[in-house]
Amino acid sequence: MALMTVLIESEPSLFDEAFSQPMWVDAMVEEYDSIMKNIVWEVKPRLENKSVVGSKWIYKWKHVVDGRIEKYKARFVAKVFSQVEGVDYQEKFSPVARYSLIKSILALVAQLGWKIHQMDVKAIVLNGVVEEEIYIKKSKGFET
Repeated sequence: MALMTVLIESEPSLFDEAFSQPMWVDAMVEEYDSIMKNIVWEVKPRLENKSVVGSKWIYKWKHVVDGRIEKYKARFVAKVFSQVEGVDYQEKFSPVARYSLIKSILALVAQLGWKIHQMDVKAIVLNGVVEEEIYIKKSKGFET
């Protein structure tokens, strides 16, 4: 438990903390490049009558089995809690697998002798159709 406490306390929680360390800057640049490559958004001026959703960076370490740091990960996330249902969005959807489904698949794998493969996704972009215009404030350090 003490090790986990040290890990959580050592990961940056603010942009200014991370920006002073090259490995976190590299992780942020990698995430930003992925966002730009996948054309996740387009930069345009905000209309006066539209609200803006805030954003922030989340910093996490990826570890190997023995606890050593394998990779520094930075994720750019929207502060969607500031959105208002009916104004900024119409419905809620969260693509999360239930544990019962995962257990069922693992049971099939064991019973049928299938091989299972685990992987880590480097970058994922959900390709859902968004009908509403959503304005998000770009993160500090990556302004246009």
